[in-house]
Amino acid sequence: MPHTSNTIVGTEGDELKNKVIIHCITSSISCFLAPQISRKLMRHGAKVIPVMSPEAAKFINPMIFEWATGELPITEIKGKVEHVKYAGLSEEKADLILVAPITANSISKIANGIMDTPVTLMTGAALGNKIPVIMVPTMHEVMMHNPAIEENIDKLKKMGVSFVYPRVEEEKAKIPENDEIVEMCIRKIYNNSLKGKKVLINAGPTRAYLDGIRFLTNPSSGKMGYALALESWRRGAEVKLVYGATLLSPPKVIENTIKVETADEMYNEMLDALKQNQFDYVILAAAMNDFEAEEVRDSKIPSSSYLELKLKPTKKLADAVKETSPISQLILFKAEYKKSTEDLKEVAVKRMQDANADLIVANDVSERKFGFESDNNKVLIIPFEGEMIEEEGSKLQIAKRILDTIEKMS
Repeated sequence: MPHTSNTIVGTEGDELKNKVIIHCITSSISCFLAPQISRKLMRHGAKVIPVMSPEAAKFINPMIFEWATGELPITEIKGKVEHVKYAGLSEEKADLILVAPITANSISKIANGIMDTPVTLMTGAALGNKIPVIMVPTMHEVMMHNPAIEENIDKLKKMGVSFVYPRVEEEKAKIPENDEIVEMCIRKIYNNSLKGKKVLINAGPTRAYLDGIRFLTNPSSGKMGYALALESWRRGAEVKLVYGATLLSPPKVIENTIKVETADEMYNEMLDALKQNQFDYVILAAAMNDFEAEEVRDSKIPSSSYLELKLKPTKKLADAVKETSPISQLILFKAEYKKSTEDLKEVAVKRMQDANADLIVANDVSERKFGFESDNNKVLIIPFEGEMIEEEGSKLQIAKRILDTIEKMS
């Protein structure tokens, strides 16, 4: 009978499908959060094998990890020489070693080749076999600034170890959020197809002010642009995200982000980015205003009077991208309302041609379960050259399909 933990495998994605991750745990007080990390890795498809230091096994009962992962935790190296099986030249070797949490003591041991616990032995063997290693330090803040610890972290970085740094609160270096740790694992071993590429993406709605407090906008949530930014980052790209007036925060792993409010601000930020850097891909997923007030009132318009608005068209960012950066591949989005598939395709193709874009993604936002504010979408993916693809699913699934198509075009 399958272990009950198997029911969660792949429930949040398949990015780690068929991957084996050794989750090492040392004796930080935050090790009680470690089972949640293991489970989150499994939800993305991974097989997780727990390895505990003897001191960690005093903090948290190993049976909890057996329950969480369905695997018997390794708490001592026995005759099966588990470090050779999972970190040596074996066919069963792991794809990644995650040490979360790791103490200052274990950092120092591993940096100096001391292998006296199952964790330090497993990690030391992995470094000798070029298996990727990610460490998540947690300790008192002053210990993080200890020159010896800083030196040992630098030594480990030179050996190829990646670090997910803690949140410093209450003078303590606390373990980061599970999503951040898991996303770093995904980026490390998932798909490096965009490694070395630069991607510029915009997302969300913009506002066109009428007076000091009123504005025109649309229901865009930014979810589609965020999904594209996250998937691009997962694939190894360097991502810059410019996002509008959405209530949702962008993915935390995307560090290079700029928030804007109006279409004019988004237009200028995007073009400034293109003038300062060479981007391989420019993805325009934002729902920018097509119109703005010809005159914006300085004060509040009285609510008791009739109001006539005179609107003017906003500048079209899509038309300026290729002029500013001719060698960037341009990917557009086109939202329409109550259009047949043929009409939607026709409108989208014309827009792609007018902007000299390389690919356009078109959708009909009249169906409430798709498009604006929804977690799902139903789109036509139309490359300038090649067959049209009809895709329906979560916005992250759509993002994957779009990027797969873009990569085939390159």
